[in-house]
Amino acid sequence: MSNRLAALGRARLALPHPIRSALRKLARNAVDAVPPLARARDARLLRRRMRDGLGYDPDFRNPQTYNERLAHKILYDRDPLLVRTADKIAVRDFVAERIGAEHLVPLIGTYDRAADIPWESLPDRFVLKANHGSGTNLIVRDKASVDRDKALRQADAWLAESHYAWTGEWAYGRIRPRLLIEALLEGDEPGKPPQDYKFYVFRGHTRLVEVHVDRFGPGHRCFFRDTDTLRQVPFRWSVISASREEEEAYIPPAELPEMARIAARLGAGFDHVRVDLYLSDGRILFGELTHYNGNACEPFFPSEYDRVLGDLWEQPDRPWPEEPPA
Repeated sequence: MSNRLAALGRARLALPHPIRSALRKLARNAVDAVPPLARARDARLLRRRMRDGLGYDPDFRNPQTYNERLAHKILYDRDPLLVRTADKIAVRDFVAERIGAEHLVPLIGTYDRAADIPWESLPDRFVLKANHGSGTNLIVRDKASVDRDKALRQADAWLAESHYAWTGEWAYGRIRPRLLIEALLEGDEPGKPPQDYKFYVFRGHTRLVEVHVDRFGPGHRCFFRDTDTLRQVPFRWSVISASREEEEAYIPPAELPEMARIAARLGAGFDHVRVDLYLSDGRILFGELTHYNGNACEPFFPSEYDRVLGDLWEQPDRPWPEEPPA
């Protein structure tokens, strides 16, 4: 029997790559059609990633930490509004209804295929995105210097990718892949993107803001502030954390309280969501809603803050601890 299985394995490896890919997709679609099987598969993969990234075995049934609660959301929350608001095109109507269309980045167009993009009529500066995943962005600062064919091939590759297939994040698997092009925003410095603010909203309460410095640049760093007092929140997250000196030197913009209120309106009705906003030329503009922050695999330093943020899911108005919890 073992020889027979080995021979089958060798035959499978000998298949051309397109056929192997098609068979894998077919098998995945068959499992996706049976929700309990899909959840069991996704839970197994997510548990492995969380063990590797966080250093502990997550409890999916009785979640306590922030990452455990995110994992529970990935595996069990099937609210259709998650699909609508994870879609970078469909979310625009949601945002217009909640806070007004004046907070939307100007939209140049939406497309089903890269071939549909009227490249010649596009402005010199824009951002090309896919609507159904993360990290699928092409920032164009000078259209004349961009390899058009390469850009369009990249866009078609995005459309063929399944963010859900490698993350298990349910909402993304229900989005019809499309492309969109938005205006390119400018920051305070020429050639720099606008300041990027990520607000952590728990049951309609904005409790935390993640401030990014030199977003998309080689010196990209971030830090956290309590949105009520604007005090530093003493934890680190990932390897891009700013220094204490940078945090202390930071002067929050006058618009930050209004941004926190806007984030609360966008986050109302969700147990937790990260609301990304931009500040460009004094205008508060919507970035995206993120329901599965870090794929539930981002460690905290010190690790006790994983539980501190987890507690905010049930008690969103509880105060921050004066000292790191024991």
